Amino acid sequence: MKYRYIFWDWNGTLLDDVGAAMASVNDMLILRNKSPIDIDRYRECIGVPIRRFYEQVFDLDNEDYNKILDDYNRGYLHHLDNSSLTAGSIEVLDYFKNCGCSQIIVSSSNINQLKNNVKRFGIYDYFDAIIGAENYMAESKIEAAKNYISGKEEGKILVIGDLVHDREMADELGADCVLLTSGHENRERLSACGTPLIDKLTQIIEA
Repeated sequence: MKYRYIFWDWNGTLLDDVGAAMASVNDMLILRNKSPIDIDRYRECIGVPIRRFYEQVFDLDNEDYNKILDDYNRGYLHHLDNSSLTAGSIEVLDYFKNCGCSQIIVSSSNINQLKNNVKRFGIYDYFDAIIGAENYMAESKIEAAKNYISGKEEGKILVIGDLVHDREMADELGADCVLLTSGHENRERLSACGTPLIDKLTQIIEA
């Protein structure tokens, strides 16, 4: 095993929550008398910071952005009941655990909600650290990742995510990266950043 640290993304990577996210967005659109979006449009617009998504889907010139975030979060937590861990998550987590790797979640999600959800889905004890945000703005997580690794024992890092932003974080850390195509961002945009792609998590350990 050449990796000492595994930096996991949460939403769309370990947690298969694309359906919950899109359902919440569509609830909001319907309440505003707007047409719902499909999965292709959702994955085309998503990105970090999340405000870029809302600028494409909502009329932010005539909306309270904080209210949009609050409405989304309430709806997301409601629809999360229909979500599950991504297929293969436990198998891959066990593999890296048995290899002696340090596993860390680095997410743009609110830290309290993040920790609660990791516990809810039963995998909290796999991680040496869970890193999230103090707000619900879903902004860059690069500095948080850099702060965590600063001063730690040197070792190769693997970043596993589902967004171009995960590749950007890996570049800043000097890390390798693989991106999951079943998450929040579409394959075309993931392919364009030149990162190895996987269609299922178990491909990481099958190579």
